[in-house]
Amino acid sequence: MSVVALLAEHGSPLWLADVDRARERLAGFRAAWSAVWPDVEISYSYKTNRTTAFLRAFADDDAGAEVVCAAEYALARDIVGVDGARITVNGPAKPDALLARSAADGALVIADSAAELERLALAGVSRVGLRVGLPGPEGHPSRFGIAPAAVVAAGRRARDLGLTLEVLSVHLVSTDFTAALGDERSGTLAANVRVGWAKPPAVHAQAATILARLAAELGVPTIDLGGGLPAAPAVAEHAAAVGEVLLREGFGGRVLLEPGRALVADAVDLALTVVAVKTLADGTVCAVVDGGTDLLPGALWAWPQLEALAPRGRAGTVSSPTLVAGPLCLNIDVVAPAAPLGELAVGDVLIARAVGAYQQVQSTQFGDLRPGVVARDGGTWRIARRREELSDLIISDREEPSWSA
Repeated sequence: MSVVALLAEHGSPLWLADVDRARERLAGFRAAWSAVWPDVEISYSYKTNRTTAFLRAFADDDAGAEVVCAAEYALARDIVGVDGARITVNGPAKPDALLARSAADGALVIADSAAELERLALAGVSRVGLRVGLPGPEGHPSRFGIAPAAVVAAGRRARDLGLTLEVLSVHLVSTDFTAALGDERSGTLAANVRVGWAKPPAVHAQAATILARLAAELGVPTIDLGGGLPAAPAVAEHAAAVGEVLLREGFGGRVLLEPGRALVADAVDLALTVVAVKTLADGTVCAVVDGGTDLLPGALWAWPQLEALAPRGRAGTVSSPTLVAGPLCLNIDVVAPAAPLGELAVGDVLIARAVGAYQQVQSTQFGDLRPGVVARDGGTWRIARRREELSDLIISDREEPSWSA
């Protein structure tokens, strides 16, 4: 079924989720790691994209779930049906109710600080891990996890509390700041954000070395290298580098991986429709489309790859780059500053490619009703999430009673 036909049926803009490709990404990722290490477990990072079609597909293909909030836990446990023992609970803020449910289900809970261990013990959690805090891409300390020098003491404290210490974990964060927060050069968040994905194999190998040495000292059977890894086939080089250092360090346990981008980044496109074309005062050609930074907030850090579905440029001609703006009444609602799209007209369809990671989950209610999602599964497109309706905007509203004096 063509994109044009899908738009005619489900409206524009429209998310195009390729479940078949996501399954292929999971299979390739697993194969690359299994080729170099005998005991590997993969848990999908729910925060990256929570489209239910993906969640069900990964569970069907024997992936666990890594969650960072109560809503994601409920999705994994109640909607998808992931066994509690296959859920890893991460994140810096874990409500008491989430800890209680994790304890009842036998989920693995990763402590973000030594102080959090007391709460885990009080909640009845038995299976725990420790997140080791390693620097971000720019070398600034991560706000997550326990400083490496304090991990051994935290591990001993966990055991003193009666907790079963199963895992030492690290997530090499992909987003950092070009200047340390608080530095006079740092300015605003948006002005200094840098996305550093995927990292070189040597960075993951160094993290594995640190975890293996700490695991040996504490007698921990599993290391968790988190995410931040590229998709196959590139990930094979990372797996080989990690496997080499683990053998050198004498580690013989399980490796847990929690990929997100590697599985879904290129499994989602966003179809947009041109609603206006005009020339600005400086001669810039501007095309306005029906979805902007409300749907593609990642444009604040990196421009998406745009493609015209049916370019109108004639052979031998060179079209000026086009400023592609979204529909919001904000001057900064820009999807691309100078896209080589050829001549555009109202009604043309643009595709934002490979926007499956962190775009849908971070999209906002600002602007128009949010678009639907269609999913390709088994070669057939189906509706996976309907387009929002006005009733969705007010479904949580409650009319206050009138009080008389």
